[in-house]
Amino acid sequence: MLDKHILDFSSSAIQREDFKRTADIFNRVMPKDNIAIITFLLNKQTGSRLIVANVHITWDPQFKDVKLVQVAMLLEEIHRLASKWQDFGNRELESGIPPPPPYTDHTQIPLVICGDFNSIAESGVYELLSRGSIGSDHDDLSGRIYGNLTRDGISHPFPLKSSYSNVGELKFTNYTPGFTGVIDYIWYTTNSLNVTGLLGDVDEKYLATVPGFPNIHFPSE
Repeated sequence: MLDKHILDFSSSAIQREDFKRTADIFNRVMPKDNIAIITFLLNKQTGSRLIVANVHITWDPQFKDVKLVQVAMLLEEIHRLASKWQDFGNRELESGIPPPPPYTDHTQIPLVICGDFNSIAESGVYELLSRGSIGSDHDDLSGRIYGNLTRDGISHPFPLKSSYSNVGELKFTNYTPGFTGVIDYIWYTTNSLNVTGLLGDVDEKYLATVPGFPNIHFPSE
């Protein structure tokens, strides 16, 4: 690990100039205690670098706007850190480690984002991650005001794809009496990484023996 960063969405939001006078930030984003961890890793055998982020987005279906804001902030922070790490990653380290690839742009650094996004494939969160942008009038923003994000829309520069979209996504990642669906994803940048293998669905016979999923045998995230 070459570097790491912890993103606390609540404290980061209050520090943004475009958020400070926004009631929705104080009433909807600030009370949430979600975080993300972003790491910058080195493969000592090849010299290549890798950015890995892990995140848990707020769960409540009534806060689709907050989910979008948190993911937008995560992508902005990865964008900022990747720009910083581009030069840092191009430096040679200790002897015996191959020189790094010449990353001429920060979006060329391989990126993996893992997380419990608490959002289905039809959500604004999934659309933002997979398509790279959403408009300021998106239904999930519900007429809320979040500074530049709702004035200009939300976008990011990373060519992201859900790993399991290669097989049409899993049947579910959350299985309870009240909800069954996919809300957890592993995203990767298609300009630098390929999927070589995936785990399959959970055995339905097993599900008949447990009250819910994830559980002690299949932990979340």
